[in-house]
Amino acid sequence: MRAHKVRRSDLVVTYGGIALRNAKRLGDDAWAVYEQTLLAALDVDDQPLAKTCADALLARFEPKDGGKPSARVERLKGLVAEARGDWDGALAKYAGLLEANAANAAALKREICVLKGKGAAPAAVAEALNGYVVKFQSDQSAWQALGELYAANLRFADAIFCYEELTLFDPLAQHYHRRLGELYYSLAAANAKDAEPRYRHARKYFAKSLELRKAANARAATGLLLACSALKVLVRGDKVDADDELNAALGSVAAAHLKAAYAKAPAELQAANAAVLDAHAPPYARLLPAKDADPQ
Repeated sequence: MRAHKVRRSDLVVTYGGIALRNAKRLGDDAWAVYEQTLLAALDVDDQPLAKTCADALLARFEPKDGGKPSARVERLKGLVAEARGDWDGALAKYAGLLEANAANAAALKREICVLKGKGAAPAAVAEALNGYVVKFQSDQSAWQALGELYAANLRFADAIFCYEELTLFDPLAQHYHRRLGELYYSLAAANAKDAEPRYRHARKYFAKSLELRKAANARAATGLLLACSALKVLVRGDKVDADDELNAALGSVAAAHLKAAYAKAPAELQAANAAVLDAHAPPYARLLPAKDADPQ
């Protein structure tokens, strides 16, 4: 798991627990296994196993002469306190770590997690996350967490800023482009003012996501289909869309991807996909007002 950087806490708990039954056979590697299994046990809320691992680690690494404990041990104590719901105890551990080193990124992030765990107001969590990204501007996970927090509270413009920062870190990450498409689409739908340029931005980012990952990317294809349809509905009868052909072409690309993606899906999913395509896929003639319709 460590070698491939895979996080499967359920597997670590299962096999780590088995390995630690004969911990002496592991030699010095036992302590790394204890730590990894402890973190996994906290993930899956296996409190008995977590206590076993924590007790073993503290017995080995806790200073016996009243000396200063290591930052690593104190962080583990904080995590154990969090798992018990002892927020004040966890904050005390992290405060001690930050007093010793104000640039301890792990402790700062755990403080934010405690805020969320305590049910703090989203504004307070956002303020803490903003303070963190000011100090650690290259932490992609923090930018993503902040963006999702803003999105959950309908602050789409702020969420877009966060994800635009993320695309600078990794321009080839298709999921960042797809999320930007979703955020621009939501921003356009939430406010009719300036909806057209926002739908165009959404279309651009969905198309980029689909370009970067053509297979197994139905989410981006659906977004692209809806963005193209929304643009056509928005400008129908009002003006000639300068890129009408491009819009129809992109809508057709999205529709083709969705047809292929659901070709072997269960019947009910195929029916749902067909309904979406009937409503939003080109040709867009059905979206235009009838010739004898009164002008709006």
